Amino acid sequence: MDGTMKNNLARLALLSALTLSALHAQVESPSAAQKPAIVGIAHVAMRVADLRASRAFYEKLGFAQPFEITKDGKVTEAFIKLNDRQYLELYPADTGQTAAFLHVCFEAVNLPGLYPIYTANGIVAPPVRKAGAGNMLLAWKGPEGQTEEITEYLPGSKHSNDFGQHLGTDRIATHLAAAVVPMKDPAVTAEYFIQKMNFVDGGIREGARVTSPAGEKDSSFAFLPEASPEKLVLVFTGVRENETLRKLKERGLTAVVQQHRVLVRDPDGNLIVFTLR
Repeated sequence: MDGTMKNNLARLALLSALTLSALHAQVESPSAAQKPAIVGIAHVAMRVADLRASRAFYEKLGFAQPFEITKDGKVTEAFIKLNDRQYLELYPADTGQTAAFLHVCFEAVNLPGLYPIYTANGIVAPPVRKAGAGNMLLAWKGPEGQTEEITEYLPGSKHSNDFGQHLGTDRIATHLAAAVVPMKDPAVTAEYFIQKMNFVDGGIREGARVTSPAGEKDSSFAFLPEASPEKLVLVFTGVRENETLRKLKERGLTAVVQQHRVLVRDPDGNLIVFTLR
């Protein structure tokens, strides 16, 4: 073997080692010593018809936009902060697109440790990667072709760098407890979450099949029949009926009360529910 070939092989070996090191660094979990688990809803993503109108609506609810992602000078994703660990992600609709629910993303501890558990359960997903905002992400397609996501916040990410900031005292609520969406077959989708992702079966409540991450009583993902008039329901807890109704009306929002829950709709018709528990 001549010197040139040896040098080339050495360079290739070094490049491979550096590449593997970079990939490992991307998925190294700060919580690797902890038991892998889902600990709540990280964000709900939706496509919006009018980004300006949607931002203005959520600002009236007291939620700030700490950052956004742009491409070629155009906003492609706006992050609406609910609390340090929960967001709404708003994607502007392109020409010809309609407003729609996109996905729910859950937060995990030790996400790389969760990956082999899920693949052993039959989930087919690419490896955990580092996403654009700087956090770890596991994403794949669910039983009806919908996107499923799990994230783990990393030091230095957009989200982690904003911890303790943009937490206005005028927020109507501070905890997103549930997302409810229609599915072609709610029972099949629920069983997928229960069997593949080790969620707990919450039964049927008000026509929706409810699932929750194991051990998380205040985080649910529920599924309505496809014929449901609701395309997305977001449930916030920890608020009082009369006070919430008063605040919404003071901010120029039309709200109604049903069964001690305060209901309001965003510009795309999504139902926002505020309740004590």
